[in-house]
Amino acid sequence: MIKFWIIAILLFIVSTYLLSKFTLKTNRKEAGERIWRFGNGRSTYWRILTLCSFGITAVIMLIMHWIGIAIV
Repeated sequence: MIKFWIIAILLFIVSTYLLSKFTLKTNRKEAGERIWRFGNGRSTYWRILTLCSFGITAVIMLIMHWIGIAIV
């Protein structure tokens, strides 16, 4: 069970990092500096990014289970 959680946490961290690298600058420009600075833009961005990273992690873990890679 420890191996499962280590893999899941690492996948979540990596997917969050990669998504933020690809989308942070464009989202900041699109929202505007004023909205971004006062927090509304930032909190919405990070909430959506976290949910997307969780979904990517869940899909990868399900694919690993479906293929038959023993993670438990």
